Formats: sequence, structure tokens, C-alpha cells
Amino acid sequence: MVEGRDWLSAFDASEGALYVTFLAVLALHPKAPALAAVDNVDQALNPRLAKALVEAIQAVLLDDRREHRPQLILTAHNPLVLDALRLSDDRVRLFVADRNNLGETVIRRIEFSEALDKAQGGGMTLSRLWLSGLLGGVPNV
Repeated sequence: MVEGRDWLSAFDASEGALYVTFLAVLALHPKAPALAAVDNVDQALNPRLAKALVEAIQAVLLDDRREHRPQLILTAHNPLVLDALRLSDDRVRLFVADRNNLGETVIRRIEFSEALDKAQGGGMTLSRLWLSGLLGGVPNV
């Protein structure tokens, strides 16, 4: 903090702290837009903090007692963010983007299923399933 200043501003905050604050405002402020998209929600965050942030925001947005619950569309590159998702709740959606043999983008929803539940019960988290290529959305290298 600059000497002589006795207040904090966005100038003093880290990029990660600004992302956390921004998401909190989107999820909690009554005048926030009903629909918002945030690209790279995990940007500038420790992987475990990114997971915890998505868990917390998700809990707020799924709380039926709240009147204002905006819809957020988030993208992330950190696989741990996947482990925060409650896919067993149909209001939570996970989509994977791939390219087909013609180079066209194909979007596919990953739905909660008995097979997914069994895999997760056996220790295969969503992040491990994604990293292993079983969910799609990773290049076949």
C-alpha cells in the first residue's frame, strides 16, 4: 500500500482478489444482471481457491431462499473447478467443447448419470475424468 494512504482500492488488490470480488457481486447484488458470462473464472487464482470460489458461488446461486439468483456461464482451464460442480442438481450444467473431424466445434452436455456417479464413488473425480480424456474437451495428442 502506498505510504500515507489509509484506505484500500482496487489498485491495492491482487488480480485474484478482484476476480473473487467481481463474482461475489454478480452472485449477490440484487441489481446484478439476470445472465452473465465470465471467461476464465479461475484466472489468477490458486487452483484450490478457484475450486472453493466456484463451490461458494454455486451454493449462493442454488439457494432457493434467495429471490435474485442470476444465471452464470463460466469457463475455466483449471481441472479442479470441475470438482466443485454439483452435477446431480439439474440446475448445474457442464458443457464440453470439441472439434469434429471437419474442424467444426461441437458442444456436448455432460449429464449426471448412474455411470458418472459410480465413477465418482470409485474415486474418479470430474477433474480426473476430464484429464484422462473420458469427458472430451481435450485435444487428442
